[in-house]
Amino acid sequence: MSAELQAGGEAKRVLSRWDLIAIGIGAVIGWSWILYAGIWSSLPGSIGGVIGWIIIGLLCTFVGVVYAELSSAFPRAGGEVVFAFEAIGEKAMIAASWCVLALWVGLLCFETITFPIILEGLGFPIPHVGKLYTLAGGSVFISTFLISIVVNAIFAYLNYRGIRPAAILQTIVVACMFIGAVFFFISSLFRGSPANAKPLFTSATGFFTILLLLPGFMSGFNAIPQAAEEAYVEPNILGKSVTATVWGSVLFYVLIVIGLSLAAPLSVRSGEGLVVVKAVDLMYHGSPIARYIVLVASLLGMLTTWNACYIAGSRLMFALGRAKVLPTSLGVLHPKYGVPHRVILVLFGVSSLSCLLGTSESIYVGIVDVFSFFLVIAWLLTSISFIRLRSMRPDLERPYKAPAGKAIGYVAAIFSAAYLLVYTPLTPSGLKAGEWIAVGVIVLVAVLVYFLWNTKSGYLPPEERKRLLRGE
Repeated sequence: MSAELQAGGEAKRVLSRWDLIAIGIGAVIGWSWILYAGIWSSLPGSIGGVIGWIIIGLLCTFVGVVYAELSSAFPRAGGEVVFAFEAIGEKAMIAASWCVLALWVGLLCFETITFPIILEGLGFPIPHVGKLYTLAGGSVFISTFLISIVVNAIFAYLNYRGIRPAAILQTIVVACMFIGAVFFFISSLFRGSPANAKPLFTSATGFFTILLLLPGFMSGFNAIPQAAEEAYVEPNILGKSVTATVWGSVLFYVLIVIGLSLAAPLSVRSGEGLVVVKAVDLMYHGSPIARYIVLVASLLGMLTTWNACYIAGSRLMFALGRAKVLPTSLGVLHPKYGVPHRVILVLFGVSSLSCLLGTSESIYVGIVDVFSFFLVIAWLLTSISFIRLRSMRPDLERPYKAPAGKAIGYVAAIFSAAYLLVYTPLTPSGLKAGEWIAVGVIVLVAVLVYFLWNTKSGYLPPEERKRLLRGE
């Protein structure tokens, strides 16, 4: 049911299909549904929200199928990095490396920063003791800082001891999270009312606003390529696991939207706070048992994303260290546990220090905006890689082959490029000045690493780099 990296730098393939899907779905869903389900079901209308998720599921399927084919052809830790190198070249590989690195490190920092906030929002008492300072309107307390670090340390420890405990935990927790969603959905069928679902549709503006928002909640299925090297499944099953993750996540979201639409009227769904919890209170007349089933499911969602970040992020950085894209010290495996232990410690240190940024919404939302921006660039690079490899290497063994040939790749590329416009000043939802500064800093670091490491001590001839990335 799991896999461990062997000390020779290669992977022992023992992750099952269900482990891969659990890692992917856990990375995608997280806890966002308990905060945003009200918007999904009220802004476009209840049926509008369901249709919106189905449309986004279809669009993300194109990107997911691209990832599926390439993951089956190159079942190697690194994912997008390997795809870009094979199809476009070294500079595209460097760009893909930093895009995906920004995603997993940024997401891990986000989870660590917001953990006390979410606990408090879910009704768990959080002490605010030992105020250190205020940053961007958010206060930093010693107590909340320690809470985040302790939980962060638990996940770091689980992953340090091998992917086996981390994968088992992920599978169990994702199953429990789905049980919570099914409980909420079935409760709404028997205790809710179709009258609550009005309006079924609102306006074109509301519907298209939702379409712009929803793809951001589907990021995470690209965690599977990072774990591909440790899977014992057939390569075609590896590809199918990516698409299964996309639609497993969409199914979860649709159940929540339908359940909330039946359970609570528009006045509740369009309100502030944890509207899903409010809906449960309405259906069960304030029953603490029903409330805690949903609260625990939402908390588990946050933990699955946290765990997936360590799994995917550590494997990515390990692959980059192994191929000398980053310092080779990151490509060293623990002699006993067979994991990239140095990378795990680096991730733990960076994410723990991020708690010092405080709890201001502008900071943690900014982190999400920045890593989402880089994620869409990674989607675009992967789609272009797919198209080029279909032309350059038609005889490449593709155990999972995407239907419709290059057309799938073109749709995925157009979708990714169009969605990238959402982050520009051309739209009201574009990145803010501070977020562009953060993007600039990441790009500057990538450029410095390239000239100070990749062109000097980290230089490798293309064939040698290819051997290390592909394991040949």
